[in-house]
Amino acid sequence: MIRFVLRRVLAAIPIGLIVTLGVFALVFAMPGDPLRELAGDKPIPAAVLAAKRAQYHLDDPFIVQYLLSMKDILTGHFGTTFAGADIGDQLRLRIPVTLKLATLSMVFQWVLGLIFGIYAGFKRNGWVDRSLLLATLVLLAIPGLVAYFAAQYLFAVELKWFPVSGVLEGYPRSYLLPALVIGVLGFAGLGRLMRTSIVETVNADFVKTARAKGLGEQRVLWRHILPNALLPVVTFIGLDLAGLFGGAIITESIFNLPGLGQFMFQAVKLKEGGVVVLLCTLAFISFILINLLVDVLYGVLDPRVRNV
Repeated sequence: MIRFVLRRVLAAIPIGLIVTLGVFALVFAMPGDPLRELAGDKPIPAAVLAAKRAQYHLDDPFIVQYLLSMKDILTGHFGTTFAGADIGDQLRLRIPVTLKLATLSMVFQWVLGLIFGIYAGFKRNGWVDRSLLLATLVLLAIPGLVAYFAAQYLFAVELKWFPVSGVLEGYPRSYLLPALVIGVLGFAGLGRLMRTSIVETVNADFVKTARAKGLGEQRVLWRHILPNALLPVVTFIGLDLAGLFGGAIITESIFNLPGLGQFMFQAVKLKEGGVVVLLCTLAFISFILINLLVDVLYGVLDPRVRNV
C-alpha cells in the first residue's frame, strides 16, 4: 500500500505542474491592468504604480512570474494580495468557511442519496422508487445557477427562513441554505446511482447463490449486496468531493460566504496569478488525497482490488 501511495504521489507532481502552469497562463493572458482595475477611477501616480508593479513582479516575463509564485508556495511565504491583505491570514480565515459549507452539504447529499437510493433499489417499482426517479430527473434538469438564485429568493427573501447572504448569523444557520441547495442537487445523481447499483447487485448471481445457501437477508444485505453496490458510489462521492471547490466558487460568490471559492473568484477578477495558482495547488492536493482515500476504501470494500 505504501508503494502504491508513493507511485500516485510521484505521478501527481508533473500533472500538478502542468495544471498550475496552464491556469497561470490563462490568468496572465487576461486583458487589463490589475493595479489600475483595483484603483478604479482614482488616479495613480506613475511612481507609485511603478513601485507596485516591481513589488509584485508584474513587469517580469510570464515564466519568471510563474516560478516566483511556485517558489512562494513551496517556501510557505505567500506574501500579500494586490490590496495589501496577507494571503496566509486570508487562508486561515477562509478555509474553515469552505470546510463548514462542504461538510454540511455533503451530509445532506449523502444522507438523502444513500437512504433513498438504497430503499428505492430494494423496493423497485414502488411509489418511493418512482418518486425518486421523477424527483431526481427534475433536479438534474435544473441548472445549478438557477437553483441557487431561486432558493435564495424564495426561502431567504420571500419566506425569510434563512439569511439572504453572509455569515453574520454564524454556523450552521448562515450555511444551511447554500448547503441544502448543494446537497439536494448532488442527491439527484447519487440517489439514482445508488438505486441502480442496488438493483444490479440484487439480481447478481452471487447474491442468488448466497440466498440459496440459506443465508439470512440481513447477512446477504450487509456482507454481499451493500459492499458491492457501494463500489461505483464511492467513485462518485470521491469525484464529487474533488469537484466541490469548483462549485464553491459559484456558491460562495452568490451567498457572499468568505471562503476559498470567493477568494478564487476575486483573485481571477483582479488577475492575481499567484493567488490563483496557490488556490489551484491546494485544490489539486485535495484531489490527490481524496483519490487516494477512494482507492483505500475500494480495497476495504473489495479485497480483490488491493493488489491490482
